[in-house]
This record gives sequence, C-alpha cells and structure tokens, in this order.
Amino acid sequence: MESLGDIYKNIKLQKSKNSGDLREMKQQSSLSECKICNGIGWLGEDVEIFDPEFSKLNPCKCLNSKIQESIKYFSNFSIKNFNPNPSNINLNVKHKKSLAQAYEVAKNYAKNPEGWLTFYGSTGVGKTHLAIAIFMNLKAKGHDAMFEFVPDMLDVLRNSYSDDNDENYVPRFNLIKDAKILILDDFGSENYSKWAHEKLYQIITWRYNRRLPTVITSPNDFDKRHDAILSRIQDPLIGQIVKIDSVDYRIKGKK
Repeated sequence: MESLGDIYKNIKLQKSKNSGDLREMKQQSSLSECKICNGIGWLGEDVEIFDPEFSKLNPCKCLNSKIQESIKYFSNFSIKNFNPNPSNINLNVKHKKSLAQAYEVAKNYAKNPEGWLTFYGSTGVGKTHLAIAIFMNLKAKGHDAMFEFVPDMLDVLRNSYSDDNDENYVPRFNLIKDAKILILDDFGSENYSKWAHEKLYQIITWRYNRRLPTVITSPNDFDKRHDAILSRIQDPLIGQIVKIDSVDYRIKGKK
C-alpha cells in the first residue's frame, strides 16, 4: 500500500514538444466519479473509534494509477540533473552564483528536511525542478512527503467544499495541513479569492505553529510583499528563503 507521500495527484508534468518547458496540467475529474470513495481518493479503516487504525487513510483504487503516473513524471526531475551552470545559456556571474546557491540548498535540505525552505524568483528559473527533486529524493529515502501544485490544490478543495456536507472536504484538507513534509509549488502565482486566501492562511499557520517541514516555491518578490501569510514564511527562526535570480531557461535553453 502506498503511503500518503506517494501522491501528487493534482498535476502532471510533461515536456513540451517545442521548447522542452514544463507544463502544469490540471487534475483529471475521474476521482469525483468514483463510487467507492465518493471522490475523496482515500479510504479509512472500518474499525472502532479507539482502534489504533481508526485514523489511518489508504488510497482508493481510483487513486493508485494516478499515483504511479505522477511518480513516473517526477522521475525526470532530480537534483543530479539540475545543472546550475548550463553551457547553452549565456549566464552572468550573478546568475551562476544564484543557481549554484539554490542547488546546494536543495541538496542539503533533501539530506536533512528540517524547518521551512522557500524558493522564489521569476518563471522558468528552476524552482519547480528543485522542489520535485527534493520530493523524489525524500521519497527514495522513505520519508512521508506530499507535493501539491497550489492552484490545483485550491480547485480540488473548493470543489469538495459544501456548507451542507464536508465529508469530502475535511479529509482532503487534513491530509494537506498535517503532512509530515509538505511541498507547495507555485504559491502566490494568482490573485486568490477570499475563500482561497483563508484556506492558505489556515494551512500555513497550522504548519508554522507546529514547525512542520515545508518547502514552498513562489513567484512572489518577498523583498516587496508582506502580509500575515508571508510574515510566517519569512520568519528566519523556522527556515530560509532563497531567491533564484536567473533567466528563463524555457526560452533561453534547457538546464
């Protein structure tokens, strides 16, 4: 049986035939059609409330194929094949130094996943590559980690939420906020609704207060933006923020 960290059900990553760039693909809707789990994707053990297995969740049959498919895509991105000094891109000294620093930080975090780590910078500089590489490295070592593409994560939560019935929403939300190691990709890439901002605030605050290991990638300029969520992410007492200052390799070339 796969552990919770084996799932990254919200996106697929594929290489474009033209430019070799990573393209995020939205989650397929088949989960919501499952009659076994009612679209949750997870099943609880049918035991008494005091049984040690009561709170244990296992992936439904409808989810196992997506787990394996995601792992297949993820295997293309590792720390080893992240090239901080690509020969086919004209990088200046500043860019090379920034990429080298991000590479070393990612490598060290994969060895010792404690605290929070945030990569930020413009699109195409390698943030997602490093985040996936950390995730795959941790999984290879047996860590229970979860990877979420934030825009799709919010879509899934929103679609499962109902004022009248929260049996689909609550298990999904708890899986995310309680993950032993959580990786949030593309945090802050869009203007969030009041509801979405509230959910993100709850997740970040919950994990911040409990010092749960968290990796974040974001296009936000943390030198210029400040709010209740970013204040927690920026707290130097729980982790580090690394700015990746480079060119868009999807346009200039491929690392």
